[in-house]
Amino acid sequence: MQKEILITGSSGFIGKNLVKKIPNHILPLDKDGKRVDLRKRNEVLKLKKAKIVIHLAGKIPSENNISKNTFLENNVLATLNILEYCVKKKIEKLIFVSSYVYGNPEKNPINEKQKVFPHNTYTKSKSLSEELCKIYAKKHGISLIILRTFNIFGNLQKNGFLISNLIRSIKNNQHFTIVNKKNKRDFLFIDDFIDAILKMVDYECEFEIFNVGSGKCFTLEKFVNIFEEKSGKKIKKKMQKSKQNNIVKIQADITKIKKKTGWYPKYTLEEGIEKVLLQNGLIRKK
Repeated sequence: MQKEILITGSSGFIGKNLVKKIPNHILPLDKDGKRVDLRKRNEVLKLKKAKIVIHLAGKIPSENNISKNTFLENNVLATLNILEYCVKKKIEKLIFVSSYVYGNPEKNPINEKQKVFPHNTYTKSKSLSEELCKIYAKKHGISLIILRTFNIFGNLQKNGFLISNLIRSIKNNQHFTIVNKKNKRDFLFIDDFIDAILKMVDYECEFEIFNVGSGKCFTLEKFVNIFEEKSGKKIKKKMQKSKQNNIVKIQADITKIKKKTGWYPKYTLEEGIEKVLLQNGLIRKK
């Protein structure tokens, strides 16, 4: 993998894990080494030319901003400017990391042909960004791949996510709140997702959308139970119910990406959780 690759969002959870695997990466920095504001097109268009762009950057949801319009500016506008950069610099390929855009699915497992029903402003911003990608791919002939992520977990994840909250709960001996414990999610370990991105770098196509998940689903309660079992620690749990943005079950159909690219998840949920615990010094290697 000798091609120069521009990676946006390198300071985020996925980005921090990805840059370790791509030694010849370029970051969106200006001539003075300062990070470029992706919302400002004139700055983006001045970036060094790359062969491939992996677009990870974006505002992610938190308890405080989930219903705010900040996502439209930070996610949609930034993606539009990256697409303009791709056109101007004649980039060979753009890999856009989207998100879970299916909302409450009509059926499970969910394949790429199912309709999208963005259920909050964040997923709406990702859906709109996908539409821009489709338009530019068709109009300008950019080789473009959209990766629709499900529930990725792993080391370096920010506070507010399931695995990071569990780690903090153990380290600080704090209570952990499980919201809608019987809800089921498709959990994919970060190392598997990084492998999927790397697979896309060498995958030749005009335009593709791939679901990237484990193809299995577990209740939130089960995830916590496995975490307790692997760590050997009992967590002080609180149970809570919420109707806000409530999606009962998510399970990815990953038939397409397996068949077309040969990618498949190598880590079980138990193995992924165990590796995170090792990385955080919460258990010792056997």
